[in-house]
Amino acid sequence: MSSRIQHLQHEIAKWSNATFGAERPPSRPLHHLAKEVRELIEAPDDQMEYADCLILLLDAYRMTGGSADDLVETCYHKLEINKERTWGAPDENGVVEHIRN
Repeated sequence: MSSRIQHLQHEIAKWSNATFGAERPPSRPLHHLAKEVRELIEAPDDQMEYADCLILLLDAYRMTGGSADDLVETCYHKLEINKERTWGAPDENGVVEHIRN
């Protein structure tokens, strides 16, 4: 049985392929994602904007051959890497990046 996020990615794929065509590069939903992120910045309490972003991210990742479950595992791995990094001061937007060696 697939996980809930894997099932979600499968449902997104069925809808996305039927609506926009199956032969699209991942850059298309990623460009759309960039637009949705800007909207989310303007409305950070809007759950639907977060949902839009997740739908587009999962769809783009699927187009590269990646599964949602694999992406979740990669996120756990990346989190462990981030925990070991040294972080700098926030910029004018409050963004904090790790210090590059």
